[in-house]
Amino acid sequence: MLAAVVAYELARRAIHPSLPVALRHAHDLLALERSLGLAWEAPLQHAFAPVAPAFAVVYLAAQFGATGLFFLWLWRNERASYPRFRNAFLVATALALALQARFPVAPPRLVGLHDTVASLAHVSVGRVTDPLAAMPSLHAGWAVGVGVGVWRRSRVFAIAYPAIVVLATLVTGNHFVLDAVAGAALMGVGFAAMRVNWLKRGATLAPATRGGAVR
Repeated sequence: MLAAVVAYELARRAIHPSLPVALRHAHDLLALERSLGLAWEAPLQHAFAPVAPAFAVVYLAAQFGATGLFFLWLWRNERASYPRFRNAFLVATALALALQARFPVAPPRLVGLHDTVASLAHVSVGRVTDPLAAMPSLHAGWAVGVGVGVWRRSRVFAIAYPAIVVLATLVTGNHFVLDAVAGAALMGVGFAAMRVNWLKRGATLAPATRGGAVR
């Protein structure tokens, strides 16, 4: 998984989106959310202002820290599932990078929302991540993937963790609601691709197994 993180960082640094284009896309996305009644970012940021520092910490720690711990746990406790989850995350991440390259979107904090991470944690998110790649949210997608991975062990955590991470992305002004929806959807595509691959492998091995060729 470390190699995947390095590849992700190299790929996103190779993408040089135009700020005016990304800002225009952000305004278009916000207009779409308003038409759908999903423009929740500003109300949520206001409602959770008293606990904004906690959400800043969640935002900074979740994507690589918590996801890395999840894969370490998976390797130690569910090793048979490790390749499937690794590959699903890789597929979702590759699709996200392709979408970010084709459709750069500035985050809400660049179109009117307060940057709570910078003001409360004194960390500029733009220094550690692509500031013009809000769509889709890999924070949300990876958090959903972690939730799927721990579902059998703790359904409470499997639901609570992605919900808290998504809320953190909205409260901190780093993602739109539709960014989170798109990130979760791409994670679903990643798992679907792995399921199709698993079914194909099973269909290939079954005849040989029945015939006794494989022992």
